[in-house]
Amino acid sequence: MGLLKNLELVNVEFENDNKKAVLTFLDEEHGEVREINFNKQSYDDGKYVDDPAKAIKVDEWCKDIFNLTFDTLAQAIGERKDVYTYDNFNSLFEVQMIEKFSEDMLGQIISTKISEIVDDGKAVRIRFEYEGKVYEGKMTYSTYMESRKQWFVDPQKRIKQYAKFEKKFHVPVTAASDLIGADIMVEIKKAMGKWIWNDIKAMPKPKK
Repeated sequence: MGLLKNLELVNVEFENDNKKAVLTFLDEEHGEVREINFNKQSYDDGKYVDDPAKAIKVDEWCKDIFNLTFDTLAQAIGERKDVYTYDNFNSLFEVQMIEKFSEDMLGQIISTKISEIVDDGKAVRIRFEYEGKVYEGKMTYSTYMESRKQWFVDPQKRIKQYAKFEKKFHVPVTAASDLIGADIMVEIKKAMGKWIWNDIKAMPKPKK
């Protein structure tokens, strides 16, 4: 990740039926431009689909960063902002990159520590670091409904996942912050021959 300070916004273009705004910033020092996408849609199965939750988030970015609505972003042309640069995209705020293990790691078991636990309303995400990069294991309790292009919580599944979390880590999700820094073992597996996932092993029961 890099940081380019005080770049000028020189252009705003709307695409995909005005569901995506492309903001172009000029890096005069290096003779380059940096594009940032504010996209109200999500990429799914080879195409972009409507995502109401992401649309709300994009509207919040517009208000918080520019004090404008999505439709009036062009009024921000001329403003200067710091731009965070990553390998495949740019951003107006620092983004935590969640990495995925490669095929050659399948079957490996690594020892690491919990660095963060996030319950984002769709899943409980247990994050850890390996060789300087951030990975996560997740306990999902929501379902993606293709016909609505939305994620919906399954209350029964959430109860089961919360119970599974407590059984595995010996604390409830509400006390997840107590686990930061705890040692864990993680096995890299593949599901259905397609998706690589991180199987975080149950922690030993605390001594009484």
